[in-house]
Amino acid sequence: MQNFYLVRWLREKSGLDPEIIDSLKYELDKRIYYYGGQFATPYEKTDGGRRLAALKTSVREIVLSFKSKGRTSPAGSAGTRVSSNAYFSFNKALKELGFGVSDAPWRLGRRELGDDELYFRIRRMIARLENDDFSLLVRPEFAAEIHALEAALKKYYSKAGFSALVVPFDLPFFERLAIKIFRELGLPSFVSLHGLPGRYNAIDDNRADYLLVWGDRIKDSYARAGVPPEKIFVTGHPGYRKPAAGAPRFSLDDVLVLSKAVPGAQNTAEQILSDRGNSILYLCSLRKALEKAGVRRARLRLHPSESAAWYERFLGGDFFVPDNAPLTASLARASLTIGPTSTVFLESLLAGVNYLVYEPAAGGLDLLNYPLVPPFDGSDPAVPAAADEEALGALLASGRRADPAVLAGYIRTPFDLSFLPALLSRKRPGR
Repeated sequence: MQNFYLVRWLREKSGLDPEIIDSLKYELDKRIYYYGGQFATPYEKTDGGRRLAALKTSVREIVLSFKSKGRTSPAGSAGTRVSSNAYFSFNKALKELGFGVSDAPWRLGRRELGDDELYFRIRRMIARLENDDFSLLVRPEFAAEIHALEAALKKYYSKAGFSALVVPFDLPFFERLAIKIFRELGLPSFVSLHGLPGRYNAIDDNRADYLLVWGDRIKDSYARAGVPPEKIFVTGHPGYRKPAAGAPRFSLDDVLVLSKAVPGAQNTAEQILSDRGNSILYLCSLRKALEKAGVRRARLRLHPSESAAWYERFLGGDFFVPDNAPLTASLARASLTIGPTSTVFLESLLAGVNYLVYEPAAGGLDLLNYPLVPPFDGSDPAVPAAADEEALGALLASGRRADPAVLAGYIRTPFDLSFLPALLSRKRPGR
C-alpha cells in the first residue's frame, strides 16, 4: 500500500504534465523537506532571508556572466567529445584517454558557453529553481519555460558534437533534463557515482544508460536492488590513494564524530519521514558511550548541509568541539572516527584511521527510518558496527579495528576507464 505523497499526487492526479513534475521532483521535494533550523540554508526563509538569497543569486550570476572558469575543452580538441560534470578527477582521466571534455552547460560562464540565449535561459532557470515558491513551479507557464530550455539545450548538445554525457547523480533537475535529451539524441549517458551510496533501489542512479561505480560490492548491491548488472561498470575511484601502512590507528585521544543528517529530499522509490530530534538523539547516545569509555571531549563534524548553531543550542559546547577543517586535515589528526552511513568510512580507512560504524537501528531501519545498507548494516565482519550504546561501548573497550582489506570491495584498483571507447562505439542500449 502506497503512502500519501504530494509530488506523486501532482504527477498522477493533478492534470499537470507528469514528465514535468518528474523533472522537478527534487526541487519540489526540497521546498517541502529542506526546512528547519537544522539546515544551514533551509528553503523556508523569512521574507528578509528570501530577499537576501535572491540578491546573492543575482550577484553570483552577474559575476559568472563575465568570468571564464576554464572548465571547457577548446573548440576542435581531439577525440570524442563528452559533456561531464563528474566529481573528483574523472574528467582528467577522460582527457588522458583522448576525449575532449566540457563541463555541463549550466556550470559554464557566458563566454565559455558561447550562446547568449542559452546562457540567459539557464541562469533564469537556476534563479527560479532557487527562489520561486512551490506554486510558481507547478504552473503551466513554467512548464513552457522548461520546454523552451530543453529545446535550447538539445540544440547546443547537437551543435557541439557531443557523443556522450556523464553526470554525478540523476535526481537534480538539470542532470535529469540532460539525460532525457541525450536519450532523444540516441547518445549514451552515464551516472558516475559521487559517493558511497546510502541507499539502493532500481530507480535512482538508474536513469542513465550506464552506471559507473567504484567497486564490485557496490555493483552487487545495485544488482540486488534491481539495476540490470549489464549496465553497471566498475571503474574504481579516480582519486584513490594507497591506504596508510599497517592497522588503522585506534585510540581515544582525538575522536572525530560525524553527525547523522536529516535528508532534505525524498528518494524516488519510497517516501520516508524522519524525526529531526533523532539527529540530536544520535549524538547524545554516542556521547554517553564515549563518556563511559573515559572521553571528555570529541570533535564533531557536521554534514555540509547542517547548521552548527542549531546543534549547539541542543548540545551545548562542553563536549563536542566543532570541526571545520578540510576532511584530509581532520582525518590526519584523528585517532578514531565514529559515524553513521557515510563515504567518510572509506576516507578514514584510506587515511589510516579506524572507523566505527554507529547506526542505532530497529527492524533494519536506522534512526531516520531509512533501511541500512552494506557495509553499515553489521553484515560484514571486517567492519565493526554497533546498533546500540552497549555495543558501541564494547567496540570502544575492545579496540576492534576495521580490516583495511575491505576497501578492495568498494574501490577497485587501479582506476580504469579503458572500456569506454568500445562502449561509446555501440548503439545506445534499449530502455
